[in-house]
Amino acid sequence: MINIFEKIYSKLNNKTKVLDIPTIGTVLLEKSNRAKHINISIKTTGKIRAAVPLGVSFKTAETFVYSRIDWIRKHLSKTSKTRNKLKEVNMEYARIQLKERIDQLSKQYNFKYNKLFIKNQKTRWGSCSEKNNINLNAKLLNLPKELIDYVIIHELVHTKVKNHSKEFWKTLDTYINNSKKYDKELKKYSL
Repeated sequence: MINIFEKIYSKLNNKTKVLDIPTIGTVLLEKSNRAKHINISIKTTGKIRAAVPLGVSFKTAETFVYSRIDWIRKHLSKTSKTRNKLKEVNMEYARIQLKERIDQLSKQYNFKYNKLFIKNQKTRWGSCSEKNNINLNAKLLNLPKELIDYVIIHELVHTKVKNHSKEFWKTLDTYINNSKKYDKELKKYSL
């Protein structure tokens, strides 16, 4: 008789596979409901993940990863050279500073948001919920002022456009000229 843990492992095993590639390290292949194509991402920690659409086999995904080894190596190298690790921030200080700034920018650009939450997140600078609640990362205070404003305005624009479509970026550009430049600059910082 199969116990409950074996059933859970077998279900997980059907959704993930780990590749150990000597020249780059461990790559997690993970089935994803949201993925439309095989997508490789590299975290600031150097963790490599390939999102695999449900209809694509792990064998196909593995072949794809091996075909992208040079790209992965290049980006692993960039990640280790260009990321700036940020220090912890006093949460109470962050609440006061970020609340003051989001209120200034909301008033200046005529945005309305519901509630503001300041968190110490490990993967996101900010987010905006369906109910227009905004989360901002306390570590934003480590960034240059223009990047803090970029993240805040980015989330405020999400109160009007709930995705990252062309319409979103066009709308964001009306508040921050060449917003993609700031988005690229933000990627140099690591949570």
